[in-house]
Amino acid sequence: MVSHDDADRMWNCLATTIREVAKEALGVAVGTSRGHRSNRESWWLSDEVQSKVALKQQRFRELITCRVGTLADRTRVEERYREAKREAKKAVACAKEKAYEDLYRKLGSKEGANDIYKIAKARERRRRDLDNIKFIKNEAGQTL
Repeated sequence: MVSHDDADRMWNCLATTIREVAKEALGVAVGTSRGHRSNRESWWLSDEVQSKVALKQQRFRELITCRVGTLADRTRVEERYREAKREAKKAVACAKEKAYEDLYRKLGSKEGANDIYKIAKARERRRRDLDNIKFIKNEAGQTL
C-alpha cells in the first residue's frame, strides 16, 4: 500500500520532471510574470502604510500559530488580526487616494502633459507578452 509520503514524493518527482522537460523544449521567457510580487505597484506606499501592513502580517502569523489554547485566546487573536486588517486596509486606501490625487493634479498641469505619454508607453510595455522574441523556430529550424 502507498503511504501519503510516498504519494507526495512521487508527485513532486513527476512535477519536477515535467518542469525540466518543458523548460528544455520551450525555453524560459525573459523577465517576470505579471503576478510576481516584485511587479506590484508600490510607488504610493508610505512608511505608515508599510508599518500597518507589516503589523497585519505579524498578526496573521500569530493567528496561524495559535491553533492550540482556549477558545477565548483564539478569539482574541482573531479579533486582533481583524482589527489590524481593517487598519491596514484603511491606510492603503487613504495613501492610494492621496497619491492618485497628486498624480492627477500633476497630469493636469502643463509640465505633466508629457507624463501622460510616459504612462501610456509603460502600460503598453507591460501588456506585451514576450519582449525579446521576434520569431519561434521548431526543431527543424523552420519558423512557426
